[in-house]
Amino acid sequence: MNGIDAKLLIVDDNEGVRHLVSRWLERAGFSVEEAKDGAEAIDMVKKDPPDIVLADIRMPKIDGIELARIIKSEYPEIKIILMTAYSSPQTIAQARREGVDDYLEKPFTKDQVERITMEVLSAG
Repeated sequence: MNGIDAKLLIVDDNEGVRHLVSRWLERAGFSVEEAKDGAEAIDMVKKDPPDIVLADIRMPKIDGIELARIIKSEYPEIKIILMTAYSSPQTIAQARREGVDDYLEKPFTKDQVERITMEVLSAG
């Protein structure tokens, strides 16, 4: 542990992506938890709010943009980074309106994930 004082929540219905991003960020020194979908993420945020949520945009039931809206309405201090393979100017604009702090386009690298997470954390 490098001692980065930040707790992250990774939300993705794709277990492989979720575990990979979690491992990368744990190795970078973050405290990381995982949620398999938006509903589980909301429960986890209510119990122990993280500093940053990294969430996939496309998930069943509650997508990443809706998840951002729900989280930001009750916890405006939580930073949100969306991960997507389907970015469009409209999607990014909608995400920004819901308070999303940044986004990662898939496929992304370990360095991109670490850099954007650090930038969002330090902007806070």
